[in-house]
Formats: sequence, structure tokens, C-alpha cells
Amino acid sequence: MRLLRFSFSASLLRLAVPLLLVAIASASCDSRAPASPQGTRSEPLILHRGLGGQPGSLDPQRAEDAFSFDVLRDLYEGLTTSSPSGEVLPAAAESWSVEDSGTRYVFKLRRDARWSNGDPVLARNFVTALRRAVDPATASGGADLLRSIVNAPAILKGELPVDALGVRAVDDYQLEITLSQPVPYFPDILTNTVASPVHDSSLAQAGGFSKAGAVISNGPYTLAEVVPGASLRLTRNRFYRASKAVTFDEVRYELVPDENAEFTRFRAGDLDVTNNVPEQRFEELKGDPHSGLQHRAALATFFFSFNTDRGPLSRKSALREALSLAIDREAITTSITRAGQIPAYSLVPEGVWNYTPAEYGWRTAVPAGRLSRARFLYAAAGYSADKPLRLRMLYNENDLIQKVCVAIASMWKQELGVETELVQMEFRAYLAARADPAQWDVVRVGWSADYNDASSFLETMTDGSPQNFGRWSNARYAKLLADAAAETDVSRRRQVLQESEKLMLSDYPLLPVYFYVTRRLVQPRISAPPINPMNRNYSSQFGLKE
Repeated sequence: MRLLRFSFSASLLRLAVPLLLVAIASASCDSRAPASPQGTRSEPLILHRGLGGQPGSLDPQRAEDAFSFDVLRDLYEGLTTSSPSGEVLPAAAESWSVEDSGTRYVFKLRRDARWSNGDPVLARNFVTALRRAVDPATASGGADLLRSIVNAPAILKGELPVDALGVRAVDDYQLEITLSQPVPYFPDILTNTVASPVHDSSLAQAGGFSKAGAVISNGPYTLAEVVPGASLRLTRNRFYRASKAVTFDEVRYELVPDENAEFTRFRAGDLDVTNNVPEQRFEELKGDPHSGLQHRAALATFFFSFNTDRGPLSRKSALREALSLAIDREAITTSITRAGQIPAYSLVPEGVWNYTPAEYGWRTAVPAGRLSRARFLYAAAGYSADKPLRLRMLYNENDLIQKVCVAIASMWKQELGVETELVQMEFRAYLAARADPAQWDVVRVGWSADYNDASSFLETMTDGSPQNFGRWSNARYAKLLADAAAETDVSRRRQVLQESEKLMLSDYPLLPVYFYVTRRLVQPRISAPPINPMNRNYSSQFGLKE
């Protein structure tokens, strides 16, 4: 853990921005020659990918961070998958039918699907996985995605045994999943790694999901080597049903938390695909048609959760409003992030299917008016220059994230007088700490859609959701989301979801800052698919240009 204490002067923000813009000298371009065609080469064909941090877990039912998801999508194949355009496609299931007015799904599994040890992938492997995901003992961060399956909510609360879940193996190659109500985007939910199948031996042996050489997976690759804090090596699953269509024999994930260091390694030819792009390089690379830059707006939000459970911000909606009003989001996106990010005044981003975000009513107010109200609310809460609000802000180790956190703390100090203690942690330590509100007053959160629907964002703020880090609770909000889930009329459902977001935003349990833009660099020799709207990257979709 790195503890950063800042004492801000009124002019710090004006001085901070130019100091934060660090230039990096370009290194030489990729000098590696293209490999020989598959079948004639003597060395394995390797795809080198950057990864922004150590995966928190390679257990598909326990993973809850983007770095883990990227690796798990290479290791496991669920019933469905996501195309580069975001379309839901068959994967381990070759087809499915929807019966009983949309509440019963029957998936027909591929008979040629194999685990990396050669065993067939069977329907019971999915039954085991889904039951395991909702088992309270698993403590799955993604289990809430499966709440629409019959009895899942009661199982998660410990009120029913896991075998009461509405899933069953009709036979070896047919899986039946029964829902408590129609969910038209359910196949999209199943593209998430929490729905990946589980081999029996993975549960029987210690380290069965993370021990290199012992992991049995059913995706294009299997885990061969883990060097903590440095790299992961994946090798081809020779039993994978579509292995001949997979170009690369190995995928090597290089852990590079610093985007500038990753950029340098890309320019030196050490990486084929980056995880991100330094914000100060974005405009330069965007203007160069040969830079290898790919980018697109993502269904993802960068925000901060306020601790509504304890501490100085609990039960003080007006004070949380003051903190939100004091932030100049446009200054952050134009002067700090500088890579096309969109200022956020809602939790749900633009571009979500059948939805228009419910934004703060003061979005169009002039800055002076916003600040005037922020100062009034701050003083009304009992704070002043002599008695400043003191906050502890937690965030993970990342160059850009640190810059944003410093800027926000500076704005709070300059406009209100807030004293902020900035606490930076290594990613896995941060994941553990953010789940404990006793350790922070404000925590940095990034959320990317699990499926293309507003509920993917709004459900994270429900009471009991593992992503509701500040433990905000509102019975009316929960009722509105339940009503939306039961609503079959598309127009009415949209209105109810908008009403729920408006209600949540009015209580200020979080502070939206910006919507992400996915950015990556790809070497000229690599054939890369378009960026998925939910930033789902599968190494099997990359190839070599002829």
C-alpha cells in the first residue's frame, strides 16, 4: 500500500495539469519478422499482450476484475460468446431454444467440445458451475448476474440449498435453465465468465483454478506458467473444438500497470497488443494512420462510491451532493485524461440499448452556480476553513487513475476546503480493501456492462449487490428495479429504469466522472478484430496479416 498525503493550495490544480503530462521518447518500431505459416514453423507462434495488473483470481466463479476476465476468456468457453460487434453467438452450446413464454432455455451442447485433458464437456459441468456460482460459500462477485434463475436469490441468502437452483442436465448434451421471469438478454448474461463450466478435478485439487499445468479448461488455451507480478503464459488447448481456427500457439500476458511503460514496450516490439494507451499520446497516435491505434466508446463508467454505511458521508446526501457539484468533469477529460473520455453525469452511459440516461438536473447550470450551491451545502453540513471535512480516498495503482484522484482532491480542496488522504494500493490489495467500507470514505470504481442493458449498471447499486461498495440502500429503488425486471412492455420498462436511476442519483451515493473510451495499440503484422463495445477481448480472434 502506498499512502499519499497532499496539502493543496488554491493554485495547485492550475499547476498540476502541466506537471502531470509526462512525455515519453519513442523507441524503435517492431523489428520481429512475421512467423512462418502454421504447420511449417519450428518455434511456437506467440501473441504478446499487455495486461494492466495482476489478475485477482483465475477461478471463473470468483473473478471480479477486468484483468482476470481477459485471461479467463482465453481459458474457458461458456454456452455463449460475444462477437466483436457485441452480438451474442453460440459457443459451447451449438444452439438453444426458448420455451414457456421466455422462462425456460434449453441449450444443446456441442458433441465435439473437449476439456484440455480430452474429456467431453457435458451439461453437468455447467450445472456444477452455476450452482457453485450462487453458493454463498463461493462468495462469487458475479453471482448476482444469475439472480434471474429460479431460486437463485434465496440460495444466495442461504435460505435454500444449491441443488434447488433452476438448472438441470436433461442428458449429457442438453442443459435446461429455468428463469423466474422472462429475461430477453439472458444469453448475453451467459457470455460472462461466471457462467463458465467447471471440470470435476478443478474442485477436487487445491489450486485447481490457478496452478500452472494443473488447470483443466475448455477454451482455446490452457494455463502453462504464472510469474507473479510479471507475466502469464497460456498454451494452445490441442483438444479445443476449433483449435485449427486459432492462429497463435501461445499467449503471453505481460503485466504492465504503467501505460507509459507499456507504450515503450510496444514501440520496442515487445508487445503485439496493448491493454491501453497513454492519454497524452492519444491525439498524436490518432493523427497517425500507421500508429496501430484502435479506439471506440465503451459501455463503461469511471466513478467514485461514497461510503454511505459509516463515516462523515453516511446519512448526508447534501454533503455528497456538494462533493459532486465541486468537480469539473470537463477539465478532467480535456486536461488530464485527454483520450476522448466523455464527462459523466449519470451512472449509465450513452449507447445502452433502449435507454436514455437520467442525468443530474444541474448538468446545464453555469459553473459558478454549481460552485455556489456546493459551498452552501458544505457550510450547511457544518464544515468550514477552520473545520474542514477530512476524507480517505482509496484507489488502485495506475498512473492515470492517480492523476484523476489528485485532480479531484485538488478541486475539493480549492473549492470547498476538503482535506483528502489519498491511499494507493496494489490491485489485489485494493480489491480486498474496497469491499471493506471501514477502510475508506471514497473509493474509485470502474464498471463495464456485463450485458447491453441499463440494468447491468443500475443493479450494482441494489442492497446486497457485491458491487455496492458504499452499501447504499433504498427500498423504493429496489422496488423500481424489481418492477422493471417484471415489465414486458419495452417502453414502460425504459421509463421505470430511468425513474430508478433518477432516484438513485438524487441521493448521491456515487460520483460519476467520465465514460470510458477503449484504446489499444496493435502491431502492423497482427490482424485484430474491431473492439467489442463491452471491451471483451478474445486472443483466439487475433491473427496474422498475410
